[in-house]
Amino acid sequence: MQLQLRQMADFLANESDFRAGLKYVAVNVCPSGKPARLLLLRANGVSGLAHLYSFGFQNDLVSLGQTHPFFTEQVLNHLKGEVVGILHDEEYQKAFRLATGLSDQTEFQMTVITPISSEFALMIAIRAHAFNDETRLEYEVLGSILNLYLNLVDQDLWSTNKTRQRRAVSPGQALTERQELILQLVRERRRNHEIANLLGYSESLIRQETMVIYKKLGISGRKSLISLNEHESG
Repeated sequence: MQLQLRQMADFLANESDFRAGLKYVAVNVCPSGKPARLLLLRANGVSGLAHLYSFGFQNDLVSLGQTHPFFTEQVLNHLKGEVVGILHDEEYQKAFRLATGLSDQTEFQMTVITPISSEFALMIAIRAHAFNDETRLEYEVLGSILNLYLNLVDQDLWSTNKTRQRRAVSPGQALTERQELILQLVRERRRNHEIANLLGYSESLIRQETMVIYKKLGISGRKSLISLNEHESG
């Protein structure tokens, strides 16, 4: 899944429409190589969850997923916790039918709940059932990437259920404190994996941040930054 994470980080770095970005994630996130089902949800007080985006789910399941305890309790209980994988075994299928009156699609063998922040989470139905510490870590990295991505392309999403006009990263925008720190380390010729180790972030997140930094600075990449520094120091 590491290669897929790098591909997703690269794609999201250049995609300003979060719907298109999440669709790309849904198509590429399943270890089977086939599209996953994906729901972006936000905690909505005592009324349950607000649906912000879905891919591959039937409309009746999307509606149930916002208010039905079978779904909301799973998500709300893990918003501030770690990634969890829920196996679609016989017990799950029976509980699903009793709770919803529906039969789930059998090709999806597991639901992965990936917290993005204390309010936002992804429900991802995948066609695979292997779930271990390495898999959990990879989905945690995905959550970090999407946290950064959604903050960058649609900050209004963090404060309202209504989506507004996408805001793309453009030259001249101010760097965040974290981006300033990463920029300084890049100028010191540190590689992404070194920066990740120094700051305690994933390499994929650092890779995403550096792409945003280059866009804000109006340069093409690391080589351009190093050349600019050499020119200024010369």
